[in-house]
Amino acid sequence: MQFGASTWLWTSPFTSDQVELLEKIAGMGFDFVEFPVEDPEHYAVDELRPVLRDLGLDAVVCTAVVGERDLSAEDPAIRRKALDYFGSCLKLAEGLESEVLVGPLYAPVAKPRLSTEALRQAEWERSVASLTELSRTAGEHGVRLGLEPLNRFETDMVCTVADAQRMLADVHSPHLGIALDSFHMNIEETDFRDAVRQCGDQLVHVQVSDSHRGVPGEGNSDWAGLREGLRSVGYDGKLSIESFSPDASSLAEAVCIWRRFAPSQDEFARRGIAFLRDWWAHI
Repeated sequence: MQFGASTWLWTSPFTSDQVELLEKIAGMGFDFVEFPVEDPEHYAVDELRPVLRDLGLDAVVCTAVVGERDLSAEDPAIRRKALDYFGSCLKLAEGLESEVLVGPLYAPVAKPRLSTEALRQAEWERSVASLTELSRTAGEHGVRLGLEPLNRFETDMVCTVADAQRMLADVHSPHLGIALDSFHMNIEETDFRDAVRQCGDQLVHVQVSDSHRGVPGEGNSDWAGLREGLRSVGYDGKLSIESFSPDASSLAEAVCIWRRFAPSQDEFARRGIAFLRDWWAHI
């Protein structure tokens, strides 16, 4: 297992010149860094790649699916704009040698719920068609997509592993898998172990915080069940801490982070990585 941290834990947005943050992440003993792409223009692959190599850090690229980055939109121009954004993210992932591109790719966070089942089905079908095209593009870049279920307060489309698998079945692409986030699982799944087992080899990435989006191990998440599930499916890939700094105001408002979970974000990360390494080593 490799353990990483999202730059969202400290800052929003991340830009390529924030080398000191990458040095800090490496110095804390993380194996990789997760890059959320708020704007693809913030990233310069030729600048970042040698820095990561010198620090011994791998990369995972995460999408920021907000606003008109909407593969389910009725307006084809909006869907094309979203595909262009995801295409830029795929180029970034390929350039940084990230094996996956993850996030709620199907629709933006906090999209409005549609009023009838017929409208919701049409929205689902547009998302499936868009994801089918995006999956082909991902294959061309040698990157696998990870579809992230969100909790009911952030989406009405894909909230559980079962929802994600229904979408994967409709898209039917080897380039599309599932990315789990323990925060959302804690709200939507009844059993962490069973949810992970249900994913099986479709699981391509894991993000964690605790039940309150705080330091891993300091809430009421089912850590034993998560560990048992991951071991049962033979997952030994990447697992990242994803939370947010209350000082990054735009993200703090979007995800409702109003209080601190540690005296500093550095302390959050140190306690988190210490817990995760001990947790995974437990027999």
